[in-house]
Order: sequence, then C-alpha cells, then structure tokens
Amino acid sequence: MRLLITLAAAALATSASAHVTVSPQQSAPGAREKYELRAPNDRKSATITVEFRFPQGLHVTAVEQKPGWQAEAFRDASGNLTGVRWVGNLPPEEFTEFGLLGVNPPAGGELSFTAIQAFADGTKVEWSGAAGSKTPAARVKLVPGAR
Repeated sequence: MRLLITLAAAALATSASAHVTVSPQQSAPGAREKYELRAPNDRKSATITVEFRFPQGLHVTAVEQKPGWQAEAFRDASGNLTGVRWVGNLPPEEFTEFGLLGVNPPAGGELSFTAIQAFADGTKVEWSGAAGSKTPAARVKLVPGAR
C-alpha cells in the first residue's frame, strides 16, 4: 500500500511540473546562444501544435527544422522573427525539444518565452504566467559573464 501511495505522489508531482521550459536558463547579455525549448505532453491527447513567441530584444537568426514537424515563422514588419509555430504530433507521456539560434539583447534582465500548446482534443494551454504559477512562461536570466 505504501508503494502505491508513493508511486501516486510521484506521478502527481511529475504531472504538476510538466511545463514548457527553455535551456539554458542563464546566459550573458549580447551573447550568441542556442536555445532549446522543451515541450512535454502530460495529457491523454496528442500535442498537435506548439507556438512560441520570442522575447522582445532577442534577435532570432534561425529555427530548427524537426523531422515530422512543420515550422511556420512569424515576422514583424521589418522581417525579424518574432515567433514560430511547430505543427506535428507528440503522443501523450512524451516530450520534444525545438531549437533556435539567437543573439541576446545587450542589457541584462530576463527573457520570457511564451507558448501556446494545442492538443488533438481541442484543448490549449497558454504558458505565459509568472514564475511559480500553474502555467509559467519559460524564462532565461541574462547575467553579465554567464556561460
């Protein structure tokens, strides 16, 4: 019985912490960086789209082309990449990572990557909340000298 309770608690903890994240979580102002945006699927329905909006000041130069996924870029009036929507199929209890290359803004602070994850059953989760919320945006701290 104790084992079942322990396993159930572990499953709840894993499910509650499954949210969109970015790696690395710390970088230097002005640095060229490869970011990995991780999208887990803790639902019973497949993820069919993951849409990221890039932080203001981050100059994204390229997005990863993933086998089995189609990337649709969003651009501003000047032609700069402001976001991307990846369309594909991510089964339940799996995760995937999407890469991008960019140049950080010259000032320190925090970059916030917002995301919308859509599922085959028609539901969506908007990952744009504050740190510690149920649906936090993925964040990177820009710290001088970081690497």
